Amino acid sequence: MVSETETSHIVYSKTFKNSTYIYIPLCSDLLNSKGFEPIEVPHQNSGSETILFPAETSESTEWDFDLFAAIFYLVSRYEEYKGFTPDAHHRFPPEASILSKTKSFEFPLVNSWVQKLKKDLILKFPDLIFDEPKFRFISTIDIDSTFQYKEKGFLWSVSGFLKDFFRGNFAEVSNRFKTLTGFKKDTFDVFGDIKAIHKINNTEVIYFWLLANYSKFDKNISWNNKNQSDVIKKLSKDYEIGIHPSYQSNSKFDLVEVEMNRLEKITGQKPKLSRQHFLIHQFPFTYSNLIKNGIEQDYTLGYTSQYGFRAGIASPFYFYDLEKDETTNLLLYPFCSMDITPLHYYKLTPEQAIEKNRELLKKVIQVNGTFISLWHNESLSGKLRWKGDWKKVYEKLIKDATYLIAN
Repeated sequence: MVSETETSHIVYSKTFKNSTYIYIPLCSDLLNSKGFEPIEVPHQNSGSETILFPAETSESTEWDFDLFAAIFYLVSRYEEYKGFTPDAHHRFPPEASILSKTKSFEFPLVNSWVQKLKKDLILKFPDLIFDEPKFRFISTIDIDSTFQYKEKGFLWSVSGFLKDFFRGNFAEVSNRFKTLTGFKKDTFDVFGDIKAIHKINNTEVIYFWLLANYSKFDKNISWNNKNQSDVIKKLSKDYEIGIHPSYQSNSKFDLVEVEMNRLEKITGQKPKLSRQHFLIHQFPFTYSNLIKNGIEQDYTLGYTSQYGFRAGIASPFYFYDLEKDETTNLLLYPFCSMDITPLHYYKLTPEQAIEKNRELLKKVIQVNGTFISLWHNESLSGKLRWKGDWKKVYEKLIKDATYLIAN
């Protein structure tokens, strides 16, 4: 006797075949094409109701768009290969995305579509069994500058004293003096403080460290500074430490290997995780270089100026190289919330930022997705532009995520 699971099918074609099966209309030649020439993407609706590659006629009562082409277009990052004007840092701007046109950045569309497909399959084929993903929260912290005042050198420190003095910023003059003379902990040295809240909430945390040669956009202290190395070594006992490839590495690809070797000398382990400094990456070159250097997971995919899901998905996925037309072993982890976004781009108050994170958390947990946040030790210091309750935004995010995981 043939079981129902052996006769369950999804039919993906241009014409409706049989109401016994799940029918997905084939509305685009995208999956049969080669290369990555810019294309016009037909779409309908907006927000959570957005669909791409809609069917001209709806023969199926279940699906009115090309599900597989829509998912492939978003997750492959097809739109990021060609046909857009990059921003000042040569990045793909969110305004160029189809998700901007449909106002759907803040909705994990792919996860929602897959959930709907699963429900439809179970209705027709109730014997089917699916593995259920679980909601996951990952806090990622970029370290662009380990210390605000310490370990910067005599000339830099004197220059800073003079600038603050002549600007009348006497509070910072005092703060700098107390830090350099050992009477006060450096402002950016928040690692012990945030470890406490991570431990209480059993938070999954990843640090990404910038160990670059000094340049206009890479301003951390020397990679072999002993105090910095001690901080990294101590944290590596409890958390994953990934490399934060420098701004310069986007034009000098060999620097990725150099910087990874530096981190390996400090921790004793070759880094397997990365996130690009300034979130700069170009398809497929950046990811191809990471693969070449042994990186297995990358956490760059997201925007500084936009909340939500750059690839329309709240789950990790493998990078598909459109140039080579092949799947790779590099697992991409998209983040959906960054510290600077509410402060600088959305102009939110800390209270509004807390609510925005809660909204996103609820959307991710509804689809059993992965919520990844991006913060910096500077933003967790509560100093400079982060004065006020901005550290509280992070603490509430941790607590809210912990509550959702527990319930």
